[in-house]
Amino acid sequence: MLDLTNARRIGIIGGGTVGWLAAIALRRIFDVDVDVTVVEAPTVFPLGPGEGGSLNLTDTLCRNGLDVDVFIGEADATHKLGVLYENWRGGGISDHYYRMFGGSGIPEIECRVDGFFPLLSARIAAGENLHTYIPGFELITRRASQNEIDELLATGASGLYPSYHFNDAEFERCLRRVGLARGITSRATVVHGMRLDDRGHVSALQLGGEELEVDFAVDASGFARVGLGTVFNMHWCSFANVLPTDHAIIFELEPREPPLQCVTRATAMKAGWMWEAPLNRSIRAGYVFSSRHADAATALAELEHQYGYRVEAKHELSLDQGYFSTAWVNNFVALGTASGFVEPLEAAPAAHTFEQLRNLECVLANGSGIVPAQAIEAYNSANARCWTGVRDFLRLHYDCKGIDTPFWRDLAGAELPEGYADLRACFQKRTPRFIDIQPYVGSGWQSLFQQIDWISVAAPLGVVPPAAACAELRRLSAESQTEVQAYVDRLKGTITKISSTRGWMH
Repeated sequence: MLDLTNARRIGIIGGGTVGWLAAIALRRIFDVDVDVTVVEAPTVFPLGPGEGGSLNLTDTLCRNGLDVDVFIGEADATHKLGVLYENWRGGGISDHYYRMFGGSGIPEIECRVDGFFPLLSARIAAGENLHTYIPGFELITRRASQNEIDELLATGASGLYPSYHFNDAEFERCLRRVGLARGITSRATVVHGMRLDDRGHVSALQLGGEELEVDFAVDASGFARVGLGTVFNMHWCSFANVLPTDHAIIFELEPREPPLQCVTRATAMKAGWMWEAPLNRSIRAGYVFSSRHADAATALAELEHQYGYRVEAKHELSLDQGYFSTAWVNNFVALGTASGFVEPLEAAPAAHTFEQLRNLECVLANGSGIVPAQAIEAYNSANARCWTGVRDFLRLHYDCKGIDTPFWRDLAGAELPEGYADLRACFQKRTPRFIDIQPYVGSGWQSLFQQIDWISVAAPLGVVPPAAACAELRRLSAESQTEVQAYVDRLKGTITKISSTRGWMH
């Protein structure tokens, strides 16, 4: 059992967006007389959640009383309504598809029969694009301004759920300002180690020549990983054999032309992939690649050939993708990169960090600071399952055979992780269902990537072939098949109206 009812100080190791978000959240759920101290050492490149926001970003802001409009202004934030994938099927930039952030009120995702979406299956069977079913997709095609997006989202008729691109460093400054205003203490120094008591609990953070006594500690130190791998010797579960991209170069681009794109661009490259996150004053970008197939110089040369001008790398990173099997030990928990890391495809690091923090809050608040050992075990188990779900969803993106370079050929012949291999076999016969992703969640955790997200990637890549969608449509009743055919006819322009589908919605 962990009893924090008499806690006097909570220590956060590391600042950054993760450390300050954790401090703000814990400041909110603990009594006002509990001191929350952030020990933030200056870093050359503070790696946080990144600039491409996830779907749980807005909830994280609102839950912690952070004004979204203030966030937009101070973090140089711009709307993110989805992800644009280019060249993942080997056809160049003109070969593209989208994963849109769909909301409620859309017939295509509200009409379900026996766990699947018949109207989406009809699109797959007919070879139609999936992303155009969202009414707000036209915002992207005409490059709508930020104000136009605001106005349409306010009507509730866009069918979109908003997220944001943001400047990670400026977001940190925003969080730091809010945190200090709420009484959080900041110490500008380095944590060199921790002192444990005879129970294995952290009793103090060692700050060079002094110690900071704590009753609960959070590791938000990023790649420094002060606790799990050094003090507690937790097992590292590597994704290297599944996600082979292990290096990245980070760079910036000038905005091409106003108005900005409201999606993150993810472009398949010769030895990996590249992202672009458009902000107001710049485009934050990076190339994630496999060091077995390219080095930084080769990657830069490929970028310069693509853009037609010189590209300067701001940072170079080595990526060790994977996670610690245990993230919460006694009175110590690691969040964000300190607990695990994957490449920023689908803004997965941000999504996982925000979900970790939400569940940490739930466990501490729902137990009123008294946490049974089994609740900590459940947190660790759910955290591991969530990481596995992230791994398999990201691996799906690489399940394409249209790019003829050594990197992509090696991936095409690589062995798949058992869980994803089994799902892939299912997807050859039907579209993804909720039962497929349910094993990745548990103990109150929410799925980071929903059924519709898997469909939006699997179908364009051919992991769900049209024949699989046709097969599940044949299992519908004759009346429902008529409704679906009318929907397809309307898509193809042969009729202009379909009758209600209320009779076959489940």
